[in-house]
Amino acid sequence: MDRAESYRITRDAFTFVLDRDGVAAVKRLPDFEGREEPAVVEEFLRTRAEGWAEALASAGAEAGEYAVLVDGHQGKAHLSRAGALVFSADL
Repeated sequence: MDRAESYRITRDAFTFVLDRDGVAAVKRLPDFEGREEPAVVEEFLRTRAEGWAEALASAGAEAGEYAVLVDGHQGKAHLSRAGALVFSADL
């Protein structure tokens, strides 16, 4: 099966991108462990993107593309733009 290099979802003016390392991290999270792509990643992004977009908009963040770094040890998703951390959210 061909797997995507990255997964993206757009909410409002914000696009969230999860790369292969992020996919692997999602698949290690207790709620998603053992589940298959692409469904596991699509569900992860779909259930969080709206909250992330609202939080970024409330903080006055610039619209555009944000990389998602999943940190299972901290239980956080870190959102960055152009390599700079912009926001961290609880998983």
